[in-house]
Amino acid sequence: MHGCRLNLRETLRSNRWLVLLLAASLAIHFLLLIPALKDSSRLFVCADSVWYERLALNILQGNGYSLAQASPYEPNSTMVPGYTLFIAGIYAVFGQSPYAVVIIQVILSLALIAGITWCGIRQFSKKAGIIAGILLLLNLCLAFYSTQIMTDILFLVFLLPGLWLVLRLFEGRRPVYSGLGAGLLLGLGALTRPIGLYFPLILAFLFFIKPFGKPGRSRLFGYGALLLVCIAVVSPWFIRNRVVFGHFFFSTVQSFNLSHIHAAPIKASIEGKTVNEAEADLERAAFARYGEPCNEAEGFIFTGREAVRYILKHPGRYTVLYAAGVAKTLLPLGFAEFLLFYASPEQEIRNLTPPVQKAILKGDVREALRVIWQERIAPTGWVFVVYVLGLLFNIFIIVLAIKGFVKKSFKVSFNLLAFLTALYFIGVTGPAGQPRHFLPLLPLAALLAAHGLIFGLKKTNTLRRL
Repeated sequence: MHGCRLNLRETLRSNRWLVLLLAASLAIHFLLLIPALKDSSRLFVCADSVWYERLALNILQGNGYSLAQASPYEPNSTMVPGYTLFIAGIYAVFGQSPYAVVIIQVILSLALIAGITWCGIRQFSKKAGIIAGILLLLNLCLAFYSTQIMTDILFLVFLLPGLWLVLRLFEGRRPVYSGLGAGLLLGLGALTRPIGLYFPLILAFLFFIKPFGKPGRSRLFGYGALLLVCIAVVSPWFIRNRVVFGHFFFSTVQSFNLSHIHAAPIKASIEGKTVNEAEADLERAAFARYGEPCNEAEGFIFTGREAVRYILKHPGRYTVLYAAGVAKTLLPLGFAEFLLFYASPEQEIRNLTPPVQKAILKGDVREALRVIWQERIAPTGWVFVVYVLGLLFNIFIIVLAIKGFVKKSFKVSFNLLAFLTALYFIGVTGPAGQPRHFLPLLPLAALLAAHGLIFGLKKTNTLRRL
């Protein structure tokens, strides 16, 4: 780590062109947010947005943690409480104003970008830090999700400082205190998005890589502190679910996804059924095997188990589905989200994931592309140019990030942490992959891309001019 300090006046003087690019990028970033100002429906483009707000309103109205719109208010088992409480807190102060939530999220997003810029300056160089900030400001996905009633920005608020503390822990800088802070932040992140629940476990691999050698006692204690604090933070929600539903689990969203997104498309492609029919078959088989469920959570858990049994019988088709989901995370934005936010929020659209997955599993790629073109791209019109530019920009970041990674590979702790982050957050999604699943990796990728770009610019006089 360079430990480069930020002298604002000297930085402005020696990097004037990069600073101007940073200012232009900030202006473009705000332009990407403009559709959110047209009407509040554009803040609820994602289906889950409505559920998060409904949970928050039910909490404020004394109806418990429920998605129901009327009595009886049955408890919910799929969504963890972090983001819901975030919305409820803002609504309690400012009234039922989705724009208040979005304004705070935009501020948090910009603060994160500023933090990553600072980390780039500390980790690499002043130029690399500023370039990383530019790359993040121009990212379509990050701009979009800062305007949505979705968990992504709040999750990054916990994850990114947590990763910084993890880096400090495994580099031996006050490891116990760093571990305590990282455990708290990663635990809060898991309570915001359940995808982060098992991430602390994969961090153990940091002990087995050459740059760290044998784990020192203090670092081992630091990692133990991380795990203990993280467990302490998430345990109350496990206990709540055990008391309410009779099962010890964190969230049933994984079980739901296993049936709806993982197994049902495979069954539909094999048996010539719709995905809904295939899902109903899996549910009937699950209830026949495990009994009738007593509550919502039990139904999801039983169906998820049956889905796993079915997936294991068809590993080849599941591999194809898995690869397609991972590839989808590399897109700048979901086609539906882009259409509804930047083109036509009033348009009635159907979920294309089931028919596209079914076509891919049948080997009919042409049919999958036809459906995407007719129902997503064509209705967007000329605005789709923005999507294409966003896609090219994503590719640009990924290629440069790989270049920056290859320069030092696993020789530095930052690269290893970035690799584990990518392996976990992209790999764990599988067929349920969406562009938003790339967001936890994006800040690290931007730093690596900036580092890779610096190497390229050094071969010319461009770097000196900047």
